[in-house]
Amino acid sequence: MPLLNDTYALFKREMLIFRSNLRTNIIRSMIFPLVLILFFGNLGSTTYGVNVAIVNYANNPQSHSFINALSSQRTLSIVGITSQTNALSMLQKESIDAAIIILPSFPAASGGAPSVDVYYSDSDAQAVSAILPFIQTQAQEYGGSVGAHINTPTSSLSDPPSSPASLIPLYGTNSNYKVFLVGGIIAMVAAFGTVFGGGISIITDRQLGNLKSFLLAPINKLSIIMSKILSGTLQSMLYVMVAIAIGLLDGATIAMGPLGLLWILLIAGMISLGFSGVTTILASRINKVEVYSIVANVIVLPMWFLSGAFFPASSLPSFMRPLSTYNPMTYATQAVRDVMILGYFPANAILIDMSALLAFLVFGIVASVLLFKTHID
Repeated sequence: MPLLNDTYALFKREMLIFRSNLRTNIIRSMIFPLVLILFFGNLGSTTYGVNVAIVNYANNPQSHSFINALSSQRTLSIVGITSQTNALSMLQKESIDAAIIILPSFPAASGGAPSVDVYYSDSDAQAVSAILPFIQTQAQEYGGSVGAHINTPTSSLSDPPSSPASLIPLYGTNSNYKVFLVGGIIAMVAAFGTVFGGGISIITDRQLGNLKSFLLAPINKLSIIMSKILSGTLQSMLYVMVAIAIGLLDGATIAMGPLGLLWILLIAGMISLGFSGVTTILASRINKVEVYSIVANVIVLPMWFLSGAFFPASSLPSFMRPLSTYNPMTYATQAVRDVMILGYFPANAILIDMSALLAFLVFGIVASVLLFKTHID
């Protein structure tokens, strides 16, 4: 087919240009994720004002003294909850960072079993790991022993609890802020990679006169658009693989294993295709690289921020949450984190995330075809 042949020829040209500057492109793709992962991924979260809910099933003088000791410093911001179910519901909604359950056996459980359980979510693992020694120290003041439960399934949690302090991750086994951060960075690289792919190529071709030649040539004009979108997407995917490699080398893990890597590449490919379409539209209407870069960053940076790349999107101010809900990068970030942290796709999540990404992909491609300028002013 002429369209496929023309698209392939132009796509091959784009990739040959990319390969001619491969070293520069790879180095450029490494700098941003490398700095973010190494700096923020290893930066301890604050240990002041960590929001926790306390459920006091013991309700004895020792438990009240324990709570007062926890409240005596600025380390924790405490709210009292009547049941473990309510506390874990708040944790799942990310209204709190951790839930502290004081068991009926507090301060000393029989057989050395823990008498305080601490539940936390993956996104707050770093902060909770930092405050756990403080909780343990206060609990030990009352003669309790310290235990640890690393992988307690959420289905086994009920009121009243059957089990000083044990740390129980509520979501998944890979409780690590670095993994949480890498998931957001992968989505970011997928979007930003397209900004420096087909979009820059369109402006460069216009400045050199190549775009005018393509538009005047007896080829299908759609092939120009598709070659730019496909080349921008492929370049973005190469950047994504570099970011994944950096994250894994720095200690991040993919709970789903090798299959999870394929899922991540699929998710990144979908968000890249969508943004390739958007950047193609911008580049076809902007004549200068400097202006294009500013406009593209003004669009992509807020979307990345609102996606919850550094922190859960639910912690955004209420007036920003609708923006996050309609942000395609939010769903890409969530999907990558499900793969890396949970190790599986919840049924409702995969339907919502993939539908949102597919809608954005279709929008990007269709809009670029309809709005691409097929003439030179």
